[in-house]
Amino acid sequence: MEHFSVGVVGTGYVGLATGASLAYVGHRVRCLGNDQERAAGLREGKVPFYEPGLAELIASSSSRLDFGGSEGLAGVVQEADVLFVAVGTPQGSDGSADLSNVAEVARGVGAALGRATPREAPLVVANKSTVPVGGAYYVSHLIGEGMEEAGGEGAGFRVASNPEFLRQGSAVRDSLFPDRVVVGADSREALDVLRALYAPIVEQGFQTGWDPRPRVAVPFVATDLASAEMIKYASNAFLATKISFINEVANLCEPVGADVSEVAYGIGLDDRIGACFLSAGLGWGGSCLPKDVAALRATAREHDQETPLLDAAAEVNDTQRTSVIHKLQRDLHSLEGRRVALLGLSFKPNTDDLRGAPSLAIARTLTSLGASVAGYDPVAGKAAARLLPDFQAVFDPYQALAGAHAAVVVTEWEEVRTLDPNKVASLMRKPKLVVDGRNALDAAAARRAGLLYRGFGRGYDQG
Repeated sequence: MEHFSVGVVGTGYVGLATGASLAYVGHRVRCLGNDQERAAGLREGKVPFYEPGLAELIASSSSRLDFGGSEGLAGVVQEADVLFVAVGTPQGSDGSADLSNVAEVARGVGAALGRATPREAPLVVANKSTVPVGGAYYVSHLIGEGMEEAGGEGAGFRVASNPEFLRQGSAVRDSLFPDRVVVGADSREALDVLRALYAPIVEQGFQTGWDPRPRVAVPFVATDLASAEMIKYASNAFLATKISFINEVANLCEPVGADVSEVAYGIGLDDRIGACFLSAGLGWGGSCLPKDVAALRATAREHDQETPLLDAAAEVNDTQRTSVIHKLQRDLHSLEGRRVALLGLSFKPNTDDLRGAPSLAIARTLTSLGASVAGYDPVAGKAAARLLPDFQAVFDPYQALAGAHAAVVVTEWEEVRTLDPNKVASLMRKPKLVVDGRNALDAAAARRAGLLYRGFGRGYDQG
């Protein structure tokens, strides 16, 4: 298979997972960020965040993977066949995506191209950053401006859209064994280059001894720029809506005495629905779903379109954060002077990311209502303590539970799911309330141990 020289601008979750996986399948990759200390750490094998398997993937690809470099972006642009833009697009105050990081990279690429020697083939600039529809044309325009400001025509380029679908906690697997590879381009040349670049992954032709699953070809979706950009937003918006739907069903299950876990299992067996993202509880968080839903709604407003379904999905999700407070108040009556333990702080298991994490909103509300809050997380405790005043971060779940009147399961880490209910009950103070925000615990075992168990959508008055 053909091997390429690849540049990746951005050393966050997407940039590192993309760079390491492409190096793993045989390409020569240089990842470039704006933090020299981070680059130095990466050269020593130190990954700046918690992502299972990523450090090992980087180590196994070290002969083809570099970080930083004294020549900076100009050097990467000069040597690369393909340049991925993988920088953050945080949510702006109006919900739209802030493209300032993307714009800075695009202008820098243009300046480097304007001063570069002629190339045999145009540089393919692939947007992996999540940008609204039209983002690729915006990048193309800014690259052109940068070239003009550099005072020369320089080398040619083509812009493509290559959205990422990585899940934090499984970014390595999602990079090497994706559900699909989506590429949007208005240039056959760019499309062919990216098809060849991804061939080892699409055809699953690379060697690995650590994944026992059957290897099947990965769909390669070749489309236009606008459709590729919309695929990314529509995918995340649908997943968010699916979670909000099952949470709305869960809220109805409680007064009628149904168990949403059974309901979700029953409807998930329908091939038209599927079982994924049907877990009721505290709702969606993180850096992707909230941001992408807000950005899609903002795009709709720009085009005088309404999004009543997405508006409702966001409203249901916000309600789930307050629902846990209501559950606590229903059994504790007052939160003043009560000790509440939060079990799990990151927005999902297998990551230390606290962006959009329900734990932060819950902790702030509890503190404002007079409760003292202790929180446990195997990897995110210290970061949470920096973000939350009047918050006690502990590094053993039983320490968080000692003397607590109530506990809230916020993140379904394995360390939380496997807690001994009898030991939990022995450490807690009455009423020994456990609000299971992820329906992760064995309700019957919890009640046998003497805990007052409350799940989401499991029939409030059962037990």
